[in-house]
Amino acid sequence: MIKKYIALLLLMVSFITPTYAQSIDEMKVTQQDLQERLVQLSTAEPADKLFFEDVLRRKNEDIRNEIAVKIQDDTKTPALAAAVRSEMILVNQLLSYSQKELVRITKASRKASGDEKADLEFAAQKRLTMMDQYYVEAFETLAWGESLNIDFTNEEQTILKELETRADLLFNVIHYIDSQRNDIAQRLKFASAEQKEALKQTAVTMTERISLMVASLEATTALMEENGVDITKYKQLIFSITGDINSDVLDVSVAYGLTEEWVTGFKDWAIENAPSIIVKLIIFTFILWVSRILSRLTKTAIKKSVSHSKMKFSHLMQDFFVSMGSKFVMMIGILVALSQIGINLGPLLTGFGVAGVVIGFALKDTLSNFASGMMILIYRPFDVNDLVEIAGITGKVSHMNLVSTTVKTIDNQQLVFPNNKIWGDVIKNVTAETVRRVDMVFGIGYQDDIEKAKAIFNDILANHPAVLKSPEHMVKLHTLNESSVDFIVRPWVKTDDYWDVYWEVTETVKKRFDAEGVSIPFPQRDVHVYKHEA
Repeated sequence: MIKKYIALLLLMVSFITPTYAQSIDEMKVTQQDLQERLVQLSTAEPADKLFFEDVLRRKNEDIRNEIAVKIQDDTKTPALAAAVRSEMILVNQLLSYSQKELVRITKASRKASGDEKADLEFAAQKRLTMMDQYYVEAFETLAWGESLNIDFTNEEQTILKELETRADLLFNVIHYIDSQRNDIAQRLKFASAEQKEALKQTAVTMTERISLMVASLEATTALMEENGVDITKYKQLIFSITGDINSDVLDVSVAYGLTEEWVTGFKDWAIENAPSIIVKLIIFTFILWVSRILSRLTKTAIKKSVSHSKMKFSHLMQDFFVSMGSKFVMMIGILVALSQIGINLGPLLTGFGVAGVVIGFALKDTLSNFASGMMILIYRPFDVNDLVEIAGITGKVSHMNLVSTTVKTIDNQQLVFPNNKIWGDVIKNVTAETVRRVDMVFGIGYQDDIEKAKAIFNDILANHPAVLKSPEHMVKLHTLNESSVDFIVRPWVKTDDYWDVYWEVTETVKKRFDAEGVSIPFPQRDVHVYKHEA
């Protein structure tokens, strides 16, 4: 056992001995040593293989750098050609060794489980990446051989066949893992909470494996494309898996292949699912039709109910209940219809909630109007057809909703007020009460009889049919102005008769004053002119 560890230690020391600029002969000796080490590497313990291989690769990398420098310097000697041939042999041996290691690791992975299985799968992925690098070195060596007129035809054909086999293997493995990942996605819809965590972790692992294998396939197909091999189907797979839009998609053959694949897949899907889709569409349309009828019936029922209610709902409240009731029934119908065609309502409703928050921030002014409309709806400071004065404008409320109120002015202009402008200001409702007092002021001259004037006012109000007996009207001497003695005349009338009484009483007072000799004074001044003699 001790001798084994000593030999292992000596082997490790020999591997990590640094190399410097070498002559052709030194490189030849080193290459022979590396080939011997490669044979020893194949018999080493699995735990030590990666370490020895890593050292071997770094030593070989130094040799390759020296060869590249000498080829660039146009050093074409038989010894350099021999070094390139040895390098080709070594790379092929590394590829053969890697292939065997990949098979060994894959077999061990099938029997393993848990962390050991994960470690082996990672080792397999790493081995694939290392093989990608070996293939790059192989084609680089082929290029060196071409510059040195070395016939590597057989080696090139062998490597290209291996690449095609490797590409097919990666192609099939990626397809298989992707199908497993899709199966897991389907299982997640019906799995319990405990199962979902394990399935999600498995899906993540598969996604990582697919990403690594796609990267390896991309490296492999790049080498194949450089050597004139058709890689259209591999490009299609890479695009369908990754979705990356690059110059490959613009390739006519790739684009045509993808289109043909999508069309074929759609046709197969349509043929397989057409009967169920037709049935679902019929059910969807039927539910929407029934929902529309129920919505109209609900609208009619609510409208009759609120219009005949003893609570005397305002027009806005009535419109609100009618609109919300019919829309609620229609919304329920739409959700039921969507559920019948296979749409999961949970994420949909969650999306509506998130969208509502975003829209709420974006439309905060509109929501402010909506809130003000709700306050107007609840407290009812005015209703449709009321004469109001809002924001300094007097007019009749034409129609209103939860966002705005439309007012038609006395001169027939139509103004639309945002509800937050109305609720945040003074609201004067002229027609809120059924009875109003008409306030009028009339003046007589200082020389006229006060009692006679009062008798005329009382007689006019007592005989006017629109003036109410109760509350009783008022006639009082109000102010002794500069040019007149002013009376306040205040009859009570129905709100609808306000302006008729105002205009008719004013006209009648003027006629009675003229007929009975009562003057209506107007402001006047006496001007006295004094003449002074010089």
